[in-house]
Amino acid sequence: MLIERSINCSVSFIQSCNEGCPKSRSLSPKTTSKRQWMVLAVLAYGNFCVAACVSLQAPFFPAECDKKGVTPEVYGLIFGVYELVILFASPLFGKLLSFITPNFFLQSGLFMAGGTTILFGLLDHIPDTFDFTLFAFVLRIFEGLGAAAFLTACYTLMPLEFPENIPFLFACLETCFGVGLIVGPTCGGALFELGEYPMPFIVLGGLMLLGSVLALIVLPESGDQTDCKKSPSIFKFITDYGVILDIITIAGVLNLIGFNAASLEQHLRQFALSPTEIGSIFIITGSIYALTSPLWGKIGGKGERPRWMALFGSVTTVIGLLLLGPTTFLPLKAELWLVIVSLVIVGIGMAAKLVGAYIAASSDATERRGYPNESSTHAMISAMYFSSCSAGAFVGPSLGGALLGSIGYRAATDVILFFEIFTVIALIVYQCFGPKIHKSQPLLI
Repeated sequence: MLIERSINCSVSFIQSCNEGCPKSRSLSPKTTSKRQWMVLAVLAYGNFCVAACVSLQAPFFPAECDKKGVTPEVYGLIFGVYELVILFASPLFGKLLSFITPNFFLQSGLFMAGGTTILFGLLDHIPDTFDFTLFAFVLRIFEGLGAAAFLTACYTLMPLEFPENIPFLFACLETCFGVGLIVGPTCGGALFELGEYPMPFIVLGGLMLLGSVLALIVLPESGDQTDCKKSPSIFKFITDYGVILDIITIAGVLNLIGFNAASLEQHLRQFALSPTEIGSIFIITGSIYALTSPLWGKIGGKGERPRWMALFGSVTTVIGLLLLGPTTFLPLKAELWLVIVSLVIVGIGMAAKLVGAYIAASSDATERRGYPNESSTHAMISAMYFSSCSAGAFVGPSLGGALLGSIGYRAATDVILFFEIFTVIALIVYQCFGPKIHKSQPLLI
């Protein structure tokens, strides 16, 4: 039911975003075959499982690392290396798709990610700190390779199977991924209480392995033919002040998410919460994001300038960060209710930032810079989006672990706060001087 409601929200969002753009058809039982529905179900299920598996350990893995003698700086890198692998592996897998069919990457990616997730659940049997750390890094690297293979194949199969529904289905799959990020910590905390450390990894890893079997059954013929049409250069695309600002905005959101994934659990220990309660707190920001995204989509669809939305989101995020620690220069004590309120505010800001930045990049590409409104352009924009997400998601936990071990959570939030303030200033400058910048900047298409 939660997934269905989230997909419905996502559908509303993408439809509203497309009001001012060339229309894409919505899925209809009359125009969509049974096989296409099955393909969509596998892609959605895989996105959900990948996200749930990567986020499930947030409520309890830092505490397990503390037991093994692993420092916050190191386990922050264990969280972050997953995204670093995706950042570098995805372009490589994209090139290999010219020689290997997407369905093979999808099936093998789910199998590898599911298998390594299950093996991750056996780490508590390793007593030595060095061995524990080494195997944790190795397993996260291979899990990242599996996720990169799946995601690359998924977003290659999508336009092949549904060439007229790309924006619509992009939102659906992203929503499934987001729901997985929400459900993962909650289920992880509950399963940890039920069966201790191995249980969450065995259950969710097994679900991912089931997904690889389903993909093998449903996709034996899908993706055998690929369109090798040359796509626009992403390097030329990002040589634009507006796109650079969009990248900073998107990366900042994932930077904050990753920062909290690696450090918030230790901050919450002072409130003596159970793993399930901690997992529930981890879903607040993602839930608020899912609930408010349709609103920002409607605003963007009515022709409002999307970077004003991003600016509003950045200012809102700054307010949330002031209260989260709370920041060291406010005379406030850390309170559970204050953490919850700040996470709600941050969720509202994140939604405005991500929706605004993505719409801005899309409209700039087709309307201002003259890129053709076709799948290759959308793939380039998606590549920019995912690369920005992966970069932010790597820096966030790595930085969070390092700062947590050296200066503590409250002071660490000051560092993230200063980054958000920089984003606010950059957005204000761009909104004031953007037209003049574009007049002096050549259109690199």
